[in-house]
Amino acid sequence: MNTIISCCKKSPIIFMCFLLHILIIMPAALFAQDVSIWDFRIPETKYQRLTGSLSGGLNNTDYTNTDMIQNHYTNTSKSSNVQSILSYNFANYNENNSLEITTQVMGRVYRQSIDGNQSYATPIPLMYNTVTSQEQTNCNVNISPAIRYSNYIVPDTWHWFAEGSGNYSFDQYINKSNNTYSDGSHFYDSLYSKNNAWNASVGGGIGYGKLRDGSSVFAALRILDKLTEDSVFIRPLTKEEVLRIVDIISRKVEYSYTQDRFIKYFMEDIFSQLQKIGVLKENAAAAYSVLRAVEVFSERIEPRLFGWRARIGFQRTYTSEISANDEVFPQNYISNYIWDFRDYVSLALDYGYPLTLNLQVNSNLSVEIPSTDYQRKTGYTLQLAGIYQVGERIDATLSGSVSRTSSYFMMDGYQAINQNDFFRIVQYNVGISFRFFIENNVNFNVSCGYLEEYEDTFSPGTIMGSNVNKSPRISFGVNYRFL
Repeated sequence: MNTIISCCKKSPIIFMCFLLHILIIMPAALFAQDVSIWDFRIPETKYQRLTGSLSGGLNNTDYTNTDMIQNHYTNTSKSSNVQSILSYNFANYNENNSLEITTQVMGRVYRQSIDGNQSYATPIPLMYNTVTSQEQTNCNVNISPAIRYSNYIVPDTWHWFAEGSGNYSFDQYINKSNNTYSDGSHFYDSLYSKNNAWNASVGGGIGYGKLRDGSSVFAALRILDKLTEDSVFIRPLTKEEVLRIVDIISRKVEYSYTQDRFIKYFMEDIFSQLQKIGVLKENAAAAYSVLRAVEVFSERIEPRLFGWRARIGFQRTYTSEISANDEVFPQNYISNYIWDFRDYVSLALDYGYPLTLNLQVNSNLSVEIPSTDYQRKTGYTLQLAGIYQVGERIDATLSGSVSRTSSYFMMDGYQAINQNDFFRIVQYNVGISFRFFIENNVNFNVSCGYLEEYEDTFSPGTIMGSNVNKSPRISFGVNYRFL
């Protein structure tokens, strides 16, 4: 935290972000509406999905070239590829715990054969006519599992969490080539390379507080406003009835994973609930009104975070890589082995406050403290965003952030990672974006921002070089639809 404070003294941008981060935790006026973002509670949501895909392709290319001195070259290339992906997703959410499991397995095989013939207008010894054949084979496999679990020991306050993720990749490449010259001699070469790499991260910790996203409340009220404008209700909905619609909308992700064409099932349940409540005229809504309700989900609805949450945890990451390259001509064999693991403590503070249904403030502070050389390698990110949104007509976002990250690099090409050799990047970023629909066919948008980036290279323990980048930016446009 002392590091952040010292940075605030050096840059007015960071000072503004830090000051706003403190100001937003001050109490604000409560809503006057009967239904507010604060009424949202995480519903029971459970889904799983297993999908697989298999694709492939064939390609055949004939190429002919004759240059200005009548050297002639022909080439025939044939290639084929097969790719397969298997994905599994499982999730179970409620107010007290959450569990997510994801796994993806991807494999790909690519083969290419090339046959070429080159003749020279001016005879060249041994090479008046050259026949070339080449075969390339590349196959790779990638496996990426991940699991995250969180459980509240005391409702809305104390909880613990654990997570783990990994990635394994295998890549193999073979290239065989053979040149036959006009005198019958041959030149043969082959290249073989193989790479095995995996990395993993495991961690866990404890936290205090609760953070929820009430954007589904905003979406529900947008839908009900559109339907009210179309006069499809015989009476206004009560608070309890609105929250029943909110409960369906907040499970949108469940529909998207369990149904391929999920939107029709999703909207069917919303209108079925309205019919069950008994507020629709003649138990039905016009097609136009249904389409207007669907439009809400194409709007850019920003997160409506509310509450706060603080977490502290321990994380360990592993990295391993084994690679080898073998070439016949010139005779050359290279192997490389990298092994590394890192430990660090992670701290996080999240805060969200919906000032009104249309005005939202979100902030996040995360700090990573490594076990070695923490004075120079401690990383942090401070983000703050203020969002003003009135449905589909107006939205504006004012944001600011400061971050510091470190990453290792290899010295001498094939030596293992040296933790004394690293990059450190500090970024300061502010920006604002604005969009306004003047009428149905015309909209205006503008965004501007400013970025400062400082990069230092350390090896070992001393600064070897520095880079500074300052980038103001602005973009704007007017869109008009003629037809």
